Amino acid sequence: MTAIEKTDEQKLAVQKAVDDLTAASQRYMIDSAGDEVKVDLQAKASSLVQTLRGPLLSALTHFEDIVKMASLRALLEAGVFDAIPKGGDTMTASEISSRTGLDKGILIRLMRAVTPSGPFREVGEEEYAHTVFSEAYLTADIGGCFPVMSDFIFAPILQICEFLRQNDWKDKITTRNNPFTMVHNCPGQTMFEYLYKNPNHVPRVTKAEAADPDKIAMDLYPWENTIGAVSPNDCIAIVDIAGSHGNALRQIQKNVPGLKGRLVLQDLNPVILEHSESLRTDGIESMSYDFLQGTQPIHGALIYYFRRVFHDWPDYPEGNQILQNTAASMDRDRSRILIHDIIVPEVGATMTHAWQDLSLLAIGGVERTEKNFSRLLDSAGLVLVKIWRKPGEIMGIVEARLK
Repeated sequence: MTAIEKTDEQKLAVQKAVDDLTAASQRYMIDSAGDEVKVDLQAKASSLVQTLRGPLLSALTHFEDIVKMASLRALLEAGVFDAIPKGGDTMTASEISSRTGLDKGILIRLMRAVTPSGPFREVGEEEYAHTVFSEAYLTADIGGCFPVMSDFIFAPILQICEFLRQNDWKDKITTRNNPFTMVHNCPGQTMFEYLYKNPNHVPRVTKAEAADPDKIAMDLYPWENTIGAVSPNDCIAIVDIAGSHGNALRQIQKNVPGLKGRLVLQDLNPVILEHSESLRTDGIESMSYDFLQGTQPIHGALIYYFRRVFHDWPDYPEGNQILQNTAASMDRDRSRILIHDIIVPEVGATMTHAWQDLSLLAIGGVERTEKNFSRLLDSAGLVLVKIWRKPGEIMGIVEARLK
């Protein structure tokens, strides 16, 4: 192939990518459904960028992404995000260095990785400003989860290959033997045991658990119909198992005004100690409970609710054990289990599904499809009643009852 022919081929590829992007953008502008069309538009935009860069330069974007993440983490921890004023006002490298103590030369080098495509803006020589994208790191959502992911999870993800190599490429991953335990040198411990044994880790982890970057709505399930009118004061309406900070229960309280039934949040003792006072203030009871260590102590509750819990655990032994421990305390006629988690489509999974699932693979967990949930529930004497979700949303609520 001659240089001219290759150039013509490239031009045709770029033109096709542009045409596809134009068509996708037009669908996005007129479509009221939103999410699925938006995902398609993002895919077409990424395809155009990839086509323009070509195969070799596209492969190098992985190097760029790693360096960018490392730079963001250092800048966040050094206080640079807080030092630069919000709203687009500029600040020089000398001023930032003076305010944070970060060496000016290092600062300049780190900022080179976070200004060409954002999230920060380079205004002039050694002068920078926030954008709406960099200010997102100052929110509770990103500011909570990004440091924990950077400090504890990214390295294990990068070592998935080495872990599989050491195990002859077989799935030997468990919650106590996985890339996380290999990287952090804690064989025999779950990630949670490793993190919670250090008191300095607990506030950071619970802050990350409180993060909700997807702004997942709590209106997927008909809470009003289920618990609004049938819960007397002495009845436990919801047990939020491993509920951490309690924000899910607080949102349910807003969705069901005048809720009469009791709300109970259960979690490990270090988490309960941190949040019990604020929970009590909002009318939520708290209880220390390890769902792997024994039968659910609350019998006959209307709803046993797990939000972003099951994806941390494989089917066996933990997933099955959690369900069996819960099922033993359910009332056959009225009790339900609700599992609020990501539901991976059988076909057409996005990168959002993929990065979350592989992050969990690194610690022994898994994101599940509807079929996966159905099999897991069946193994513990439960049956899937219904999956509550909205078109295009990544999260859903799996409702189950005793067989």
